[in-house]
Amino acid sequence: MAKVLIVEDDPDLMALTQMILQTAGHLVMTASTGQMALNWIANSKPDLVVLDVGLPDMTGIEVCKKIKSDSLTRRIPVIILTANVDNQTQMHANITAHADLFLNKPINNKDLSEAVAAILEKTSSDNALRRNLFRRNRPL
Repeated sequence: MAKVLIVEDDPDLMALTQMILQTAGHLVMTASTGQMALNWIANSKPDLVVLDVGLPDMTGIEVCKKIKSDSLTRRIPVIILTANVDNQTQMHANITAHADLFLNKPINNKDLSEAVAAILEKTSSDNALRRNLFRRNRPL
């Protein structure tokens, strides 16, 4: 069971996203502002963050930048949900924020579940590879 943080200021969208991810078997935490999300991340180190771009106190891109610039949290994958990102904006956000995936709203239940599963599987594989490399390169 993965620990997923949903950061969304629209209560209806948050409830829907939470239901989708809980149904998929994940432990879900929620935050409605960027600062609340950063506090959750610092204290609980979720396995994944699903992050809306439009938040009341800062943009999702700013939150993602803070996550990815901190050595303690940079490996936490971030999926950014947005209703209005054109290709140029998405490219700029990828370059500056290093989000793991962008998904356009509205997103259907199946697509969200599959995206979350794929990101978590990739992260799990990457972590196993890092552990194996560390063990092999460790002096005896």
